Amino acid sequence: MILNRSILVIVAFWVLSIEAQTVHISHCLAGCPEGSAASNDMVVHNLFVASINPQSALADWVAYRILEGTVGVASLLPREWSRDNLLDYSPDIVDLGSSIPTFTQPDLTDQPDRSYRITEMAIDPADQGRLVPFSSYAGTPYWSDLNQVSNMAPMRNEVRVGPWSRLDQAINELAALQGELFVISGPIYQVTQPLTTGASNSDNLPSEFFKVVANGEGQLSAFLFRQEVRQHEPFCDMLSNLQTVEQLSGLDLLPQQASWPVADLNVGLGC
Repeated sequence: MILNRSILVIVAFWVLSIEAQTVHISHCLAGCPEGSAASNDMVVHNLFVASINPQSALADWVAYRILEGTVGVASLLPREWSRDNLLDYSPDIVDLGSSIPTFTQPDLTDQPDRSYRITEMAIDPADQGRLVPFSSYAGTPYWSDLNQVSNMAPMRNEVRVGPWSRLDQAINELAALQGELFVISGPIYQVTQPLTTGASNSDNLPSEFFKVVANGEGQLSAFLFRQEVRQHEPFCDMLSNLQTVEQLSGLDLLPQQASWPVADLNVGLGC
């Protein structure tokens, strides 16, 4: 009995030591964003880290690091959505070919948090964007990570194939010159108070999307894309600033950076 108690004490001490450790995630430049709901789950994949809202099973934000060698040609890569196996509530079925496409989640009837989970969410198949783009990682063997629903963004087709996609291309080109860039991206929902990234409007669709790109030298550019943006509009017209994005999203995007930014990346991105 004494031996068993000793083992229990040792195990308890080891667990507490692990819990006290700080986890460093290479996808984040100055600490991963803070401010998401306590009920969110953080998932870390080879190519990105995401804070997942359990109500929608979609990301409130994603963070990723682009290197010169990760960029590639993505036109032939298969685009087939799949569930995120790190999340027990990630959609089991993503049927984007039917006349009424839906995401169907696992049966969570017996789960204690069942009251705030949704079982079905209809999304137009034309409104499927990726917060982390294929083109930034087509040069790696891990590109299939980007087909997971945790990387999905309910984004109008005109936005994603227009200025959103052109900004991704500009970021890739700048990464090829600078060698390393960090990006944080996510949805913004139309709310009154308090400001939060949590899905709260009637159709669960974001009103805007943000993208913040930075390098290790303290340079940063921030963009806001409204869902009403037309395909032909220049992405430079979507330029914003870090303070505005943080206010609208309710997030502290660079929590470990005391002074940010020291300059912008606008010229390097072609703005």
